[in-house]
Amino acid sequence: MAWLRRIKLFFAGKMSWLLIEGVAALNRVTVEGYEPVRELEQGDAPLIYVFWHRHILFVIHRFRGSGARPLISLSSDGDLVAAVARVFGMDPIRGSSSRGGARAFLEMARSIGRGRARVLITADGPRGPARRVKEGAAQLAARTGAWVVPIGWSATRRKVLEKSWDRFLVPLPFGRVRFAYGAPLRLEPDLSAEAMARAMARMTGELDALQRRLGDDPE
Repeated sequence: MAWLRRIKLFFAGKMSWLLIEGVAALNRVTVEGYEPVRELEQGDAPLIYVFWHRHILFVIHRFRGSGARPLISLSSDGDLVAAVARVFGMDPIRGSSSRGGARAFLEMARSIGRGRARVLITADGPRGPARRVKEGAAQLAARTGAWVVPIGWSATRRKVLEKSWDRFLVPLPFGRVRFAYGAPLRLEPDLSAEAMARAMARMTGELDALQRRLGDDPE
């Protein structure tokens, strides 16, 4: 029943909030590379934050209470992530390349057009392949002219879910978490196949370079 599922998602979101906030409180958290991004935020520049799917948990914590608009799939797993995002004060946009993608793309573009938008996108999508930028994120940035900001994190104490497609990361208590922003970039407005391939390669390179800087290269 729909109402029973809504109740389950509500309590799952609350429990997830307790777990994520509890782990964050029991870690020493540092933030790197934020100053250039802060200037863009204060200037009301439209921003698209991109990150690998394996980093969802601490990205949710970092953007708590910001009203950010994360793109989340319409799957059952996505329902849980969306519930958690709402508890953390975010406003999810639902859709993916396989379902609801066109509507979600338009909603993200409208949010960016209204200004002060903070759109969050898992660059390798909800299903992968892992660490390969999907076309949608690059296309949105190219069409809207928004700044693209790579983000990521590493933890000295963590659990890697080895059997998940993305080797999902779960931070553990009593360690250090480093959250980092990469240099903001803009993509060419040209949407030719060659330009899109260059944009996707550039975004992949920036995200991987950020992870190497953090000492968290899964390969």
